[in-house]
Amino acid sequence: MLLVWALWAIIPTGNAQVYVEKQTRHRFAQLNLGLGHQFSIGGQTRYLNTDGGLTPLDFNSFHSPRLLIGGTHFWGHADFYIAIPLVNPDFTSANQEVTALTGVETVFKYYPWRIQHQRIAPYLGLSLAPFYYEQKNGNLDFGNGPELNRTTLPLLAGLTYNYNNHLVELGLMWNYNNDHTYYIAREVPVEVELPPIYFNISYRYMIETTLSAERGWESGRTKEVTQKMEAAKRLNAFYFGGGLSSAFWIKESNYNTNTRPYLERLSTSIMPDFTIGYYLHKPDMNIALSYRGYGSSTNGYGAVQQFKRRSLVLEATKVLFDYHGFVPFLGPAISYERLSFEESFEGQRTLDIVDNKWAYGLTFGWDIRPNRLQSWILRTNLRWFPDLQLAVADGQTVSFNTIEFNFIQMIIYPGRMFPRKKK
Repeated sequence: MLLVWALWAIIPTGNAQVYVEKQTRHRFAQLNLGLGHQFSIGGQTRYLNTDGGLTPLDFNSFHSPRLLIGGTHFWGHADFYIAIPLVNPDFTSANQEVTALTGVETVFKYYPWRIQHQRIAPYLGLSLAPFYYEQKNGNLDFGNGPELNRTTLPLLAGLTYNYNNHLVELGLMWNYNNDHTYYIAREVPVEVELPPIYFNISYRYMIETTLSAERGWESGRTKEVTQKMEAAKRLNAFYFGGGLSSAFWIKESNYNTNTRPYLERLSTSIMPDFTIGYYLHKPDMNIALSYRGYGSSTNGYGAVQQFKRRSLVLEATKVLFDYHGFVPFLGPAISYERLSFEESFEGQRTLDIVDNKWAYGLTFGWDIRPNRLQSWILRTNLRWFPDLQLAVADGQTVSFNTIEFNFIQMIIYPGRMFPRKKK
């Protein structure tokens, strides 16, 4: 939230449809911030009644307000944002407490007719959406069911109305992959149907962030200054950054597969992501040191497991190309990891393991960079560390395999904000 307020305070506002006049690198993307509301239709589960029989239970509609942070791209033809739920919707019926929600959803939408002032624009898209489900049965002694976590790619469609800097949207999400096996007791799996349809209504405010640099670019002044600073070797620069990141746990642990089959895979972790680095202008690459600390847990029917990861990563990324200020990069990463795993069963500690190790991975992402003189830019990072595991018992392991996704990170070059005066 601090990042959101900081962006709102320092970024100038103004007409957000500047790409209507012409399509240049400085009109490629616009930041937007807002709020939305999501509600579901449908869904069903079953539960064990007091006689031990199976009884069906239909879901109530789940409602969730959400914080939206993102931006329009490709001159109003694309929209990327994250939706952060602000509450955990649930309902209670027949001595069952049921929770079902979407986690931090990453949305990608395409507009055949671009977003434009006083016009309704239809869109199609998809999202990377974690779905969470939990069922607690008050009829059982250890009735707290596991939290089911599934990340899928639901389809999206809807309408966006634009008025000046304002975006109002009505949308539909189809969660076609909504049938999942769920243990309603330690040895009783059933098929649970998560809600297949979600409706969304939202409001966002568009903020122009790069137009102020266009005049210098078109007059040739930006190129002239860049060449002078490059000759003086003043474009190499230290930077620091921060943002909100998420980690998707992508592999099941064979320890649970063999020992606790009723436990679900881990839920998506949300954490701050801090970095400090050095930019090399001539090769157009970054060398950075980043820190992330996060964890996740799973529990069900008396078993409780906690996973924690503390990671310091050194990464070197090279810019691949520059498409109108959209600048993707790729490079290797090496990290020093502190992994820990704890387990309790029916109140008794069964495992407590900590290990320090090296890991190797890959970093990919992109900058929104209208020119190479900016004192700050917005960055997106994805990191993958394959085969990151922790040995636990009898040759079995628990998995720390994740894909980390830092959707918006603010990168600041202090030396460019406060340049040294020549003597």
